[in-house]
Amino acid sequence: MDLNEHPTVKQLRARKTGEDDIEKVRPRLQADWLRQLALDCGADDAGLIDLDLPALDPQRSEILKHYPWTKTLLSFVVRMSREPVRSPARSVANIEFHNTGDLVDEVSRRIVLRLEESGIRAVNPAMGFPMEMYQFPHGGAWVVSHKPVAVAAGLGHMGIHRNVIHPRFGNFILLGTVLIDAEATAHDEPLDYNPCLECRLCVAACPVGAIAPDGGFNFSACFTHNYREFMGGFTDWVEQVADSKDAMDYRKRISGPETAAMWQSLSHRANYKSAYCMAVCPAGEEVIGPYLADRKAHLQDVVKPLQDKPEPVYVIKGSDADTFARKKWPNKTVKHVGNALRPRTIPGLLATMPLVFQPNQSRGLNATYHFSFTGEENHEATVVIRDRTLHIQEGLAGSADLHVTADTRTWLGFLAKERNLAWAFARGKIRIKGSPRLLIAFGKCFPGAGVRHQPTEIVPQTSTLQREPVFYRQNDAATGKIKWHGALTVAEIIDVAHQVKTFRLVNPAGGEIPFQYLPGQFLTLDIQPRGIPTRRSYTIASTPTWRDRIEITVKREEHGLVSGWLHDELKPGDSLQLLAPNGTFVFTGDSAPSIVLIGGGVGMTPLLSVARYLTDSQWPGDIHMLLSFRGLGDYLFREEVDSLQARNPNLKVTATLSNPGDVPWSGPTGRIDKAFLERTVPNPAAQRIHLCGPPPMMEAVKAALKALGVPKAQIKTEAFGTIKRDPTAAGACTGTVAGRVQFQRSGISATVLEGATILDTADEADVYIDSACRSGTCGLCRVKLLSGKVRMAVEDSLTESEKTDGYILACQAEAESNVEIDA
Repeated sequence: MDLNEHPTVKQLRARKTGEDDIEKVRPRLQADWLRQLALDCGADDAGLIDLDLPALDPQRSEILKHYPWTKTLLSFVVRMSREPVRSPARSVANIEFHNTGDLVDEVSRRIVLRLEESGIRAVNPAMGFPMEMYQFPHGGAWVVSHKPVAVAAGLGHMGIHRNVIHPRFGNFILLGTVLIDAEATAHDEPLDYNPCLECRLCVAACPVGAIAPDGGFNFSACFTHNYREFMGGFTDWVEQVADSKDAMDYRKRISGPETAAMWQSLSHRANYKSAYCMAVCPAGEEVIGPYLADRKAHLQDVVKPLQDKPEPVYVIKGSDADTFARKKWPNKTVKHVGNALRPRTIPGLLATMPLVFQPNQSRGLNATYHFSFTGEENHEATVVIRDRTLHIQEGLAGSADLHVTADTRTWLGFLAKERNLAWAFARGKIRIKGSPRLLIAFGKCFPGAGVRHQPTEIVPQTSTLQREPVFYRQNDAATGKIKWHGALTVAEIIDVAHQVKTFRLVNPAGGEIPFQYLPGQFLTLDIQPRGIPTRRSYTIASTPTWRDRIEITVKREEHGLVSGWLHDELKPGDSLQLLAPNGTFVFTGDSAPSIVLIGGGVGMTPLLSVARYLTDSQWPGDIHMLLSFRGLGDYLFREEVDSLQARNPNLKVTATLSNPGDVPWSGPTGRIDKAFLERTVPNPAAQRIHLCGPPPMMEAVKAALKALGVPKAQIKTEAFGTIKRDPTAAGACTGTVAGRVQFQRSGISATVLEGATILDTADEADVYIDSACRSGTCGLCRVKLLSGKVRMAVEDSLTESEKTDGYILACQAEAESNVEIDA
């Protein structure tokens, strides 16, 4: 038959109307129509992104390998019922996971059918399972990694627990993605804030310590326990069955309930063992209400039942999870198992190592390893383990503390417990140059488990999916936006005065500074002077109106670890890692009709930022700027201050010198006191005051302001020149016990010694409290005191409302009794 005469062809052509048919399709490619389509098909929210988006770089080639026609990704969420997920009865929780997962797959199927009806090619990869298991464990076994797609489409951000948190529904969602062979008229953007509350209840609830309070994540620990009935856990169970001598031997390895659980996974579906991190999370507009109303009730009703539940916890012997679970959960049974994360190729090995690396098992190890693989695969790699971190690099780089030359098949077999290390050494299959103790220490960082058996060798295909670390992104309290973390380049270093320098930083890629900030905020440097990991905060002296650069002005402190390094070692062209912005010592002109800025020495820098900003933005209010310096040579930015006055008729600057010496000086002398304030500030009691300088100067000025009737609520302070200490040094403790501290959320109690701060004690007890300056300046370590009494030498970075609400600075607080801390 002539194909043109076939009834199907003739009927199709009869329906077509040429250009009219094309125009019928085009309106349905509108972005609003695509999002509404997802909602009509059962999604609760949806967003669109282009395949060329940089956020998809790690998985673009994997998507195109399967579907090279993909142009647009439609991401959507389906919300879950919260109470079932929170249930200690995991059967109830898993029903909700499975039912919602089925609905996600059904929603994506409906979307694809509707698109096909419109002549648009589309496909719906699985929400979770089934996966492309022939790729396991060498990279991603999934076609699309849904979480990065959802984040890029503005459907939420990953919290500390690595689950996507939707701004409305919280983390009680499952994700779906539809790949579309069509361009959309518009795309969505990521949220500019992270819904995560940083409450770290996910840390407190995790049975294997997979979630670290500092944002770290132990993939192996989570995979081994929570996915016990999936993938690698199921493989381990099969190997136990195969390796057992008889039924009695099997019973010694696997209990009756465990065997029943495996039967259930085969007959119904595999169950997640915990997912407690999702269960306890209070983030999201529809979720947070009860938590805000009564946090203790949330802990008692949601968190504690999961913590107290007697249950098996599955870990690899010798892993961080093994140590954590035994120490943390006396009510749970720790069981050693395997997880089948056994690579069969060298690229697979290098891809898997970050997933199975155990940071705490590497404590004290600082070494560089060179690996030269021979035989079936010729490959060279450098592995550096230092400060409980792992770095892998292709090729041999630097000087090795240990060089391992190994036959590929022998080494992979050794890792899989199929080859004996002594046998390999005796036959020259593995050779080392360096101390054998380093090889033993290396092995401790990658504990494995397995039974002796002869598997059928099926080498999996390596996925093109790239794994990259996901960093938790914190919100800034003042701007309400996500803090930026990255590197800026030192463009210029300017001598301002004796022992005072300005460091001008620019975007290494050119263009604008990659974050927004408010006048008076500070940034935190994340650096390693003399090889010591250190965080230190400095005020941003520049104004937000300068978008092409940012500046900090630093005085060299005697014996200052960071200031000395900045002054002596840093040079133009160098890169600085930093976190910004931080701090609430800000003034933009919105909160008062006038402002009084009082600064001493280098403490004038946040006030200079405000003065620059208000002048550039032509703020109409009165600005009184009172500055105090020791001598004329210490008067920072004098020429610019004069220039600002000339430009801004509302800016009135009065500077005083406490010790002018013999240099000509016609201005006031002495310190800023009550009489000085009365002469220079009209009606002080009605003014908004910003005060920054050395502690003695600030105490004197605050006393003078109080005498003038200025309400405490109108005085905002930030301290400069507070006592600093080396963050790596131990506190000056006496050995005398001051009391005990109960860290409520962490569930840890510890002894507090006289002279030790709450932050010192938290460090010793492995309780994470964010910190930077450790001098009371930056305020990052503010925590809530729930009971007991502490004393603080410095508390200027706390607002009056924070003090009233019971907040303290952990780096300054020394216990005067037994205390309870919300940490």
